Amino acid sequence: MADNKDFVDLMTTFSSQSTTLDSVLEYQKLIRKSVTDKSWTDLENNLFKINQLSETFTQLDSKREKLYRSLCGVAEDAKVPSIHEVLENVPQDKRQLVMDMFHEVRRKLSASKIENDALNDYIRITREFVQGIFDNVIPKNRNTVYSEKGQVVKPMPENLLVDTVM
Repeated sequence: MADNKDFVDLMTTFSSQSTTLDSVLEYQKLIRKSVTDKSWTDLENNLFKINQLSETFTQLDSKREKLYRSLCGVAEDAKVPSIHEVLENVPQDKRQLVMDMFHEVRRKLSASKIENDALNDYIRITREFVQGIFDNVIPKNRNTVYSEKGQVVKPMPENLLVDTVM
């Protein structure tokens, strides 16, 4: 059976991961708002904060892996045991609590991934839209033009005025 200290540490780690993911989800919403509002200073600040939270989560996840190994009695360099292997080493009356915390963290990770994918799609679609506008507005001169001395001259587009509201 599992050491009670390792069990308590695992539950604390799951709780810390859950809290960290709550903060990540909030900052992802702020990042999305910063992008849609074109508030680049806020975006930079929010990205900095979310990177810090990501590092915190990574450290917590490493701690969780060590606790999994400790609970299962495997070496530090061994493969990380699955949650099911961990549950076999947890007292019967605590298993549901472990699974609930595990699923809570996984749900929040999934929500974070969905939020991240949605923001990436928004940015990709917007970039393609703006690129399409520029491709249509800026004339493309594909003909080879020569100077009076016979050298190839790369045609430059005429002046282009871009409204900063874009």
